[in-house]
Amino acid sequence: MQITSEKLALLVSGELIGNKNTILTGAAGLKQAKENEVSFLGNPKYFSDSLKTSAGVLLINSNADITQFKDRTLIKVPNPQYAYAIVLSIIEKEKIGDLKKEIHGSASISDKAKIGKDAYVGQNVVIEDGAKIGCNAKIFPNVYVGKNVEIGNDCLIYPNVVIREETKIGDRVIIQPNVTIGGDGFGFTTVNGKAEKIPQIGRVEIGNDVEIGSNTTVDRATVDATKIGDRTKIDNLVQIAHNVCIGKNCLIVAQTGIAGSTEIGDNVIIGGQTGIAGHLKIGNSALISSQSGIGGNVANGEQIGGNPSAPLKQSIKIRSLIRRLPEFYQDLKNIKAKLRESNND
Repeated sequence: MQITSEKLALLVSGELIGNKNTILTGAAGLKQAKENEVSFLGNPKYFSDSLKTSAGVLLINSNADITQFKDRTLIKVPNPQYAYAIVLSIIEKEKIGDLKKEIHGSASISDKAKIGKDAYVGQNVVIEDGAKIGCNAKIFPNVYVGKNVEIGNDCLIYPNVVIREETKIGDRVIIQPNVTIGGDGFGFTTVNGKAEKIPQIGRVEIGNDVEIGSNTTVDRATVDATKIGDRTKIDNLVQIAHNVCIGKNCLIVAQTGIAGSTEIGDNVIIGGQTGIAGHLKIGNSALISSQSGIGGNVANGEQIGGNPSAPLKQSIKIRSLIRRLPEFYQDLKNIKAKLRESNND
């Protein structure tokens, strides 16, 4: 990246204060930033660091008091973190743009597969019969793309991803390393005391602008489809079981497990290390706090937490009281001892 402070202010729709000709070539945190880098103040607790930073340009909230920033180049924006994300996206696109729009000689691509214009296919990629790769997609080394898989335009599929047969992926999807999409769901039935496998012949469907974190698994449906809606973001190490349907704009944090056939609405937030049982309905805009165990349906807009789950405020009180159990136990012992003494008298 090489950009002037004036042009950067235009890109982030901000108000420039200071030198409009500062040349910027990168971005860094407040403590690490150099004179040719951009940084931002998003959290007020880092205000003292922002006064000391060497950053050439500082992104700062539009309502911030700037009287202490003497002789500094600032860009005032409504949301400094989002503006900083725009800067980082510029840097990222330049790095990805350095990839040659080519198919590496070591890639194994079926004659019956279709590769879109300006796509990049890296070393040792395998693409099976009937697969379709969209325009400007980036398929990094050691990726497996199964039969009849469809990958949309401008997707980023990072190394060692496995995408099994019949999976459909929309545009601008990002799949981080080591993700498995379309593996068999955990489907078994007990016959004469033995677990017999139920064939998993469905598929996975992923919408536009979805991101899936490293080492996450999305199982194919038994029949029909496991679905992930547009703009949903899934963290690392998440398990999504067969026939789960996740709506749009959801955030699912690391180490969450969602059991089979559960339906999750739009705009849902699920905290890390949460377990959700199967065949449930989680309503639109619900919030589930970290380390929760969900065994029943959750209504639209409901906020819950804990294991077993309870309304979030009640759950917080319960968890707070648990810390005092040793104290309560000692008090109970003392009360029982006094009662015994009273009865003996």
